[in-house]
Formats: sequence, structure tokens, C-alpha cells
Amino acid sequence: MHILWPSGVLNEKVLLFLSDAAPNMVKAGQSIQVFYPKIIHVTCIAHALHRVAETVRSLFSDVDSLISSVKKVFLKAPSRIKMLKDLYPDLCLPPEPILTRWGTWLEAAQYYYENYNKIKNVLSHLEDEAVAINTAKSLFEKPNLRNDLAFISDNCVFLAQAITQLESQNVRLTENVSNVKKVIEKVEGIPGSKGDLIRSKLVEVLSKNKGWETICQISDIISGTEVTSEHRVPFTTNEITSFSKAPITSVDVERSFSRYKSILRPDRRHFTFQHLKFHVVANNFEE
Repeated sequence: MHILWPSGVLNEKVLLFLSDAAPNMVKAGQSIQVFYPKIIHVTCIAHALHRVAETVRSLFSDVDSLISSVKKVFLKAPSRIKMLKDLYPDLCLPPEPILTRWGTWLEAAQYYYENYNKIKNVLSHLEDEAVAINTAKSLFEKPNLRNDLAFISDNCVFLAQAITQLESQNVRLTENVSNVKKVIEKVEGIPGSKGDLIRSKLVEVLSKNKGWETICQISDIISGTEVTSEHRVPFTTNEITSFSKAPITSVDVERSFSRYKSILRPDRRHFTFQHLKFHVVANNFEE
């Protein structure tokens, strides 16, 4: 803050605090309101959607086991990969979702839905008695597996697409908020008891995001939509327009952590300022 305002921090100019939803950050957001009277605290919306996606994953244990088992079947197994390529030359290898990479599990489920018969056929040609192969084969014999994959493909994969959209840079606030509202509408349309659980999770994560309602009101004002809420936003006209490109995700910060980790690795022994210059230039040209 003192870098921005060397002659003294203008507390009323600080309007937005964006963080993840960790309990310590929520507490910090409450504490700093004493110093910055106009600040609103928004927790990362992409992370909120990821938590909804985690709920989807927990509801489909057979699909989760299938993704894990088939991943092990082809991991460091050249002969099995060759078998897949011989049978289906144009088929990509099964995805290897990483739980910390948001949305990858849903994308993997979509892959198995689209290539269900092909992967099942490849496994039938593998005679190895490995545990992962036998587990995957037994899962393919379950009658509800394909139905579960169809449910995820039809009702849940859009969460991964929405997370990818929110991770984009230089997007206007109105566009991001509009995308989130579309997600809410789609979640409202998910049928059945599983749909009820997914909706409950979305309502839970958004209700804990104390600044989300205010951000939605600001977005409506900027886009010219009539604001019907009884609670008016506590900002002037100029302050509201300054929110036009306000972020609602903390993914840029996560990216910076990865870059710093790459630069400041403990095994570097001859890292000079010239090398640092090259790293800065390379990172600034990344899309």
C-alpha cells in the first residue's frame, strides 16, 4: 500500500480484497475492514465451482474408481499403450486428472463417456493379471457405470468449462458474473437427488462468499440492468466504474506462486541476475 501511496495510504480508495476461501483468509477479510471502510471481500469463484465439482466426484464412486484404475493401466506401460494405438490409432490416451487442477476430473469423465466402448474393448485385449486391469474390467461390467457417465456428461461437464472461462485473463466483470449466473441456472436444472446435493453445495459456497451479492449488484449497474436489491452498494459512481475489470478469481496469484517456485528452486547454484532477467522476460510473454 505504501508503494502505491508513498505519502500515506488512502484507506477509502481500497475497494476490493480478493482471496481464496481458506478460513484464515475469511478471518483476515473481516479484520481489515477496520482499516479500509469501503472494502468488500470476495473469495475465488473458480475455487467455489471446483468445490461443487468435488461434490460431483464424491457422488460417483464407480466413475472415480474407473478413472483411477485405467490411469494406472497405461501408466509407464509401453506395451499397453501400443495395444491401444494398434486398435484405435486416432484415440488419445486416457486423461490423467490431477485433483488440484480444477475441472480435470470432469473432463476425464467426459472422455470415458465418449470412448466407452473403445476403452472397454482395449481392456478386453489385455491378458495381464494386474490389479488395475482386473479392477477396470469389473467396473465396466457394472450396469450403472454408463448411466453415471451419461449423467455427468449431460449435467456436470459445464462446470469444467465454466472454470476454464473464469481462469481467463483480462475479462470484464460483467462477463464473468454473467458466466457464473449461467452456471447457477444450469445447476438449478440438474434433476434427481444428486441434483439436489449439487445445488445445496453451490448454495453453500456462494452464501459463504460475503462479497458476492455486492459484486453482482455492481455488475448489474455497469451493464445497465435494473437493480432490485434493497441493499444499495456503498460506492460513488466513479468507484463503481472502477470495478469494470475487477477480478473474481485468484488464479493469477496461483500462477505467480508456480513461477516463483520455478525461479527460486533450492537446487539452483549458479543463478545470476542475467538469468533472472531472462526468466522475467519469458514469463511476461506467456499467454
